[in-house]
This record gives sequence, C-alpha cells and structure tokens, in this order.
Amino acid sequence: MIPQTHPSGKTSLLGDLQRAMEAHRLDYYLVPSGDEHGNEYPPPRNRRRQAVCGFQGSAGDFLAGKSRGYLFVDARYHLQALEQVNREQIVVHKVGQAGEPTLEEFLAGLPPVRVGFDPFLVSSGRMERLKAGPGVEWVAVEGNLVDQVWAERPPRSGRPLFALPPQLTGEAVEEKLTRVREAMASQGAAALVVTRLDDIAWLTNLRGEDIPNNPVFEAYLVVEEQQARCFAHDPLPPGSEVEGRVEFLPYEAFPADLRQTCQRLAKAERLLWLPADSASLGVKALAEGVPLVTVPGPVEGLKAVKNPVEREAARSAHLATGAAKARALARLFAALKKNERVTEEIFAGWLEAEYAQEAGYWGLSFPSIVAYGPHAAQVHYGTPDDTTPMAPQGMLLVDSGCQIAGATTDDTRTYSLGRPDPLQVFRHTLVLRGHVRLAMQVFPRGTGGAFLEALARAPLWEEGLDYGHGTGHGVGAFLNVHEGPQGFSGRSPAPLEDGMVISLEPGFYLAGWGGIRLENLYLVEEALGHPPHPAGKGWLRLSPLTLIPFDPTLTDFSRLMAEEKAWLAAYHHRVEEQIGPRLSGEALAWLKALCAPWQ
Repeated sequence: MIPQTHPSGKTSLLGDLQRAMEAHRLDYYLVPSGDEHGNEYPPPRNRRRQAVCGFQGSAGDFLAGKSRGYLFVDARYHLQALEQVNREQIVVHKVGQAGEPTLEEFLAGLPPVRVGFDPFLVSSGRMERLKAGPGVEWVAVEGNLVDQVWAERPPRSGRPLFALPPQLTGEAVEEKLTRVREAMASQGAAALVVTRLDDIAWLTNLRGEDIPNNPVFEAYLVVEEQQARCFAHDPLPPGSEVEGRVEFLPYEAFPADLRQTCQRLAKAERLLWLPADSASLGVKALAEGVPLVTVPGPVEGLKAVKNPVEREAARSAHLATGAAKARALARLFAALKKNERVTEEIFAGWLEAEYAQEAGYWGLSFPSIVAYGPHAAQVHYGTPDDTTPMAPQGMLLVDSGCQIAGATTDDTRTYSLGRPDPLQVFRHTLVLRGHVRLAMQVFPRGTGGAFLEALARAPLWEEGLDYGHGTGHGVGAFLNVHEGPQGFSGRSPAPLEDGMVISLEPGFYLAGWGGIRLENLYLVEEALGHPPHPAGKGWLRLSPLTLIPFDPTLTDFSRLMAEEKAWLAAYHHRVEEQIGPRLSGEALAWLKALCAPWQ
C-alpha cells in the first residue's frame, strides 16, 4: 500500500474555484482523484484535488459546492482525510460506513443542479455511473477550472526519458507491438489509443521521471497496423530500440493527430479501439465520427504476465530488498536496546539508505510507511514523525519497497518493539493466519482474485473483525507498484495467470490503538504435483517473492493449524537460506533469531 506526504493544510484555492464556478453558472464542480491519464498518483502539477482541499490520499473524489466542498474517501483514508482537510469548509463522507453515501449516491439525491467537470479527467465508463443522478445536468467545461486559479501550480519535472536494456525487459518493442496488433486484429480495429502511462512505458521499453516513485512519462500512444506514434513532452532517447518502430511527436500534437486519424478511419469504414475504462471523455470527443471498440485495451493484460526475464528480475530484487530491510530492522532493534534516539523519520532514512546499497537501485517505489503505535491505524499513514522517539514497547508497521534492477518491490511487516500484550498477539495471529491461508491455497486456472480473497479475511471474520481495503494488487516490472487487472478484492474478477505478480496484505486497524498489516508479493506459478483437475484446467499456486521474517513474538502458536505451521516453517527456512548469506553480524543474528522458532 502507498502512503502520502504530510498534509499542507491549504484550502485557499477552494474559494477561488467557487468564484470561477459562478462565472460558469455551476452549482457544483467535480475534481476527480486522477488526471488526464487516469493516474492513481498524478504528477505534482496534476494533483488538482489535493491543491483544492488539502487531502493527499491516492483515491477520493472532491465535489466543490457553492458554499462548501464534499470529499468522498474509502476506508483506507477515513482518518487521513479528517486530519488533512479543513472541516469547517469540507464535509468528509466516509464511504463504506453505514449511512455514508458514495459520490454517485450523493448526486442521485440532489435536486436539479448544474455540475461542471473537465472531460479530460473523466472516462466514459465513469460518466455512465455518475449519470445516475436524474436531476444533474453535466456541463463539460473547456479548460480545467482548478488550473485557471492555481497560481502556484508546479512545473513539469523536465527529466529526460531513458531506455531499459534488453537484459531487463526480456522482450523487444517490435515483439510487443506485434502482440498488440494481433489483439487489434481480433477486435477488427485498425488503430488503438493507449492513454495509461505504465502501459505506454511497458510497450516502448522506456521509462521516465514525471511522477515521483513511478518511472513513467506523460504521453499518449496511437498504434496502427503499420505504424505507431507516441506523443510525449520529451524526445526519444538516442540509440533506443524504439527508433524506427514508434515515431515520437510533441505531446501537444495528439489532439490534431487523433482527429486526422479518425477522419481517415471513418472514410475507410474502419474501427478505432478506444477503451471506455481508461480513455477520457475528452479523448472520446476527439474521435467523433468513427466507429469505436470500447472494451478494455490489450496492453494491461499483456503487461501483467511477466516474461522469464522479468520473473528472474523480480526474484533478484526481492533478495536485495529482503537483505536491506533485515539490516535496517536489525539496526533499529540494536539501537532501542542501547536507548538510542530513533524516530519514524530516522528509521525511514536508514531503510532507504540500506536499499540504496543494493546494485541496480533506482529509488523507492513509494514513500515508506513507518508507523509506530497508534499511527498505524491510518492505512496510508503519511510522512514519518520526526519528533517522538520510538521506545522498546508497542508495535511498528513498516510498509516499503523500491524500484531496482528491472523490478518493483512492496512488502509490509508489523513487529513488536518490546513485550507484546495478549490483544496485540491475538490480532496479529488472526492477520497472519489469513495471510497464510491464502498463500498456501492451490486454485484452478481461470480463478479470479475476487473468489480467493475471503480466505484471507476468514480468521478475522470468525472473530467479528475486518479491514476496509483490498487484500492485494498487481505489481509492475520496474513500473507502478499498483497495476491491474489482477488483485485480491471484490473489484478484481480478472483470472490469475501464470507469471502475474500480486500482493497479499490482510490487516487490522483501530483508531487510537494502531494497526497490523502483513504483506508479501507472490509470483503466480503452475502447481506441479497436484492431482489432475476434473475438468482438465490445471492448477496454480502462489510462490513467495518477498523473503522477510514474520514476528514470532506476536504469534500465538496454539492458534495455528498444523498446515499453517508447516507453511510458516518452510517459508522461514527459505528466508534464512536465501537471505542469510547476504548478511553478517547483528543483521544475520537478527534474521536467525526470527526464523529459528518456526522450524
């Protein structure tokens, strides 16, 4: 899971936005969470919702009204939103709690009103859901109103693009384009518009630095049967394999080019593939007059199944990550024994420094969550505290990862810094049992993550407990730490496939008490040796990529089933066997101490 930075507390733009709304005779103006490319984490200059209301979470839509604003956030951000916004100006709707409306439900309950929006920030699929409000007149406003009043809007990063070498990608751009064109032919489409930045980065084997922690670049891509064009702010790096296969043009040239392309396709009575789930209404308007294919695009699914080179890079990256985290944690426990002053911020710095010692390190895959004590109740806890030292008591949740040598890592552990109390042990054991139950499950090919998620929640459900976020998400190959279509949640019906990387991260959170989350990344692999499936489907399993010990002091062994104990013993044997040789001194001693009780 990804945190956000410390709240700025600024809400001054809301008044300016409301005055701009008056000029357009609007009752409300929608400021979505994402940007023109549907980014979960937009570039700083596109974080419009944050600029207007101060909330910095990765999800949550803002609706500006004439006299106040309305923020809609899910359970991951209930506490964070209440802390970051000015509640005299903004009403926080905690979606998922009884009696709290979603944005769609809120709109459906309004009298006749005019709601303005930027058509380049809303997909056609999203608008279909938003139109549930019968009294709402949706007004597409040319030019984003937030941009018009945002005097201190940050500039672009301006950093150049760079190409990944073949030993990290495992597949040439030409081969990827061929597979995309085969998918286009199956849909009868003569052209495809790609708007998601991680899809474009994967397809071109290029990376950029337009978004902190996400090595992508702002661009649009149009793939036709014989040519492809990428519209980016920065030029193609010299010597890249993309040269001669994808023409690079200025970002601003995309609208005119797409109009011309569509006119040409319309004359030839050919189809344009414009995915409704990702392409904005603004882009759809540019394609007026041409028949469309609107099903989800092909790149996301192709990107999710890692090739052999990407799989090996993931394994190597997690060995490096596991060793780095073990060194940082061992240092922390040694410091606490000596009564040295260590804050959340200090430990976050230690952790990043250890990552940076590993070969191929590029940067963090998200700002590290270091949440001590009650801070861990915030699922996406923000900037680590720099004032309050940690003590040899209570629990510490550490969620971190990095971009390294062609792979992306993400893991979470919760450790006791002293002697845990019975309630901490009880709740940690429930979360650990849920993690292990799903991790050791063999399942038929074609099974979606939505069908498997309940296994991780079951131990908590049996005790009347639950958590408010999804249980897992896909992870990119030196790309975004969140990617689809795979996941362990009710919103992830996509079948898991051999070669996908997915997180598994059940948790428990309670305001004022703290939180527990236990996250590994897994590679979906064929389950060899399992009895034949009655329908001949074959079987899959989850193979651990993350190799970091769980905390035995927070675990009640009497509550573990025999097969859960066996899984944990095998896992910790693997951790010690593969991470141990990379460590020495206090780090090796720390690792052995945590692995030994499980054997």
